[in-house]
Amino acid sequence: MILGALFLFANAGFRDFVVRTREKTRLERSLIHLRADHQALEREWTQIQKDPSYTEYLIRKNLGYVKKGEVEYQIVKPKEKS
Repeated sequence: MILGALFLFANAGFRDFVVRTREKTRLERSLIHLRADHQALEREWTQIQKDPSYTEYLIRKNLGYVKKGEVEYQIVKPKEKS
């Protein structure tokens, strides 16, 4: 029995098989996450193309644009004293 275990674990082919199996599992998990991200981005892209109010929201949020005649207020938090 010890000889059999030694043969399996000392065998470079078996170690390579284990490493490749773990890598395959890791890559499959990564693929699942990437597919989910891709679907979310496709939904957002469709919404950007079809909904002008969502596009305006993104421009205001990410680029800080304001409409003509609007006033932007920025609230500055006071620094904490140590």
